[in-house]
Amino acid sequence: MMVAYLIMCAMMVLSILFLYYSITLGSAKNADKSQQNFANVRRAEIAEEVDAGRLTELESKQLLKDIEHESNQDSTMRPYSFGSDFRLAHWVMLLIISIAVLGSVSLYQWMGYSKEVAFTQDLQSQQLTPEKVSDFLQYRSRRYDRAEDWYYEATNFVSAGKYNEAVVAFEKALEKLPESAENRISLLVEYAQTIFYASDNQSSDKMRRVVDQILNDVPTEATALGLKGVSEFDQKNYLGAVLAWQEAIRYNPRSAERIALMSAINKAREEGNIGYDQVDPIITDQIAVKIEWDPSNLQWHANDVLLVYALAEGQKMPVAIQRVFPDELGQPILLTNLDALMPTATLAEMEQVNLVVKLSSVNDNDLTKGQIIGIKEGSVINSKEIIVIKVSL
Repeated sequence: MMVAYLIMCAMMVLSILFLYYSITLGSAKNADKSQQNFANVRRAEIAEEVDAGRLTELESKQLLKDIEHESNQDSTMRPYSFGSDFRLAHWVMLLIISIAVLGSVSLYQWMGYSKEVAFTQDLQSQQLTPEKVSDFLQYRSRRYDRAEDWYYEATNFVSAGKYNEAVVAFEKALEKLPESAENRISLLVEYAQTIFYASDNQSSDKMRRVVDQILNDVPTEATALGLKGVSEFDQKNYLGAVLAWQEAIRYNPRSAERIALMSAINKAREEGNIGYDQVDPIITDQIAVKIEWDPSNLQWHANDVLLVYALAEGQKMPVAIQRVFPDELGQPILLTNLDALMPTATLAEMEQVNLVVKLSSVNDNDLTKGQIIGIKEGSVINSKEIIVIKVSL
């Protein structure tokens, strides 16, 4: 790109120099013609003076020699130049400027600035389509070849269900990302998940290698533990699957994923005939909560976050607590013996609790200062029913 810029700059400079010399040459040529015309007029005058008898032959010869000497002296003192056709300079200038303009436009297109301008315009006018976004992300990843650009392309492929293409893009992002980068583990987790999806939700040697790499650095990574359980289950190592999934539950507070993992654990116990005397359940006590609200009375906002917690009678410190975002309210919220703030008091020591729902903002420094929007008193632990709490402002 820089070479192309320099070439066009050189062409413009040379064209300006050529125009300057052409104009200078044209002026010199006009000066030559004027000098020649003046010399011819002087010669005619001298001839008339001789005919009239006012000059002798000797005087006229001397004057003619002086005129010839002046003409020769002017021509020798004028610098030599390479041309004198001013019309040629016009055509050369036109040609060079045309090449420079066309070259600039072509370079602008080749460098991709037009694509970025078009993408920005579509973004501002809300005319972006998934195809336009995909094309732009692929253009940027190949132009800049940065980890973040390959990552955005990979996540876009995942959203479109193109998992094989996403795997390739994730590998490019990992190749560009430094080994010491803070977000490398999270990128490896997404990469492992994508490999799983690309294999039709089946484990593979490639996925196992990535999962082992993650757990070697971060043994408590919940998603990687979940994938490890899948791998163990596919290899009919049901005990290993149960242990991996129970650890995934321990470090994953999201209720929906915990419920799915508990179902998978039950299936692994059945397939491997693994009783509770062999492996203790990690969740011993639980209570399921469902939040209901009237949309005409309560509208959720982007920054809203809910604290759902259980209180023992007469106590202020929750024995179990979950932080939930509005988009997670479609699934039951599971409070368990793992969700205690203090290890000395859990749901395992309770028979009944009071359930509280508090609305806060993710931007608040202290979420406990939020507004209580729902309470359910005297809820029984380990009940099979889902306890419904109606909330309102």
